[in-house]
Amino acid sequence: MQRYELDDLDRTIIGLLTEDGRLSASEIAGKIGGVSERTVRNRITALLQSRMIMIGAIPDPTAMGRDVQADIMLEIEPGKVEDVAMALGELDEVGYLAATAGRFNLTAAIYVETHAALLDFCETVIGRIPGVRRVEPCVILRMYKAFGTRTTALTDAMGRKAE
Repeated sequence: MQRYELDDLDRTIIGLLTEDGRLSASEIAGKIGGVSERTVRNRITALLQSRMIMIGAIPDPTAMGRDVQADIMLEIEPGKVEDVAMALGELDEVGYLAATAGRFNLTAAIYVETHAALLDFCETVIGRIPGVRRVEPCVILRMYKAFGTRTTALTDAMGRKAE
């Protein structure tokens, strides 16, 4: 696949779609000014086809009653990273999963209802997956930015700093 080179128009379109993925090409063209709807539509198509962007719904875990969020670092036995990743990838509580370098082999974002549920999930679900050596959760106290978008917490903090 040929690499797609981003330009300023692409970055602007991506920025607008990051704020609201439901914007139409016409609405984006209107917000940018000086560019046609057709050009925006063609750019979005190219970005999607080159896999530079994906457009989809991102569920809000807190709106779904999952008020406890944690990043979990996992130490995995050699040769078992993909097996553990496949097992974790099937779990609804896992919102993000990546292989990492260093002391830990995998990191995951976990969303559960309570702190007790987090403990139970770490010990009885993740801890029992064959190949998992160590589970180290880090509870998230306040989210400032998610999926490239500032949260209300970051906007509020920036407002307080400006005062």
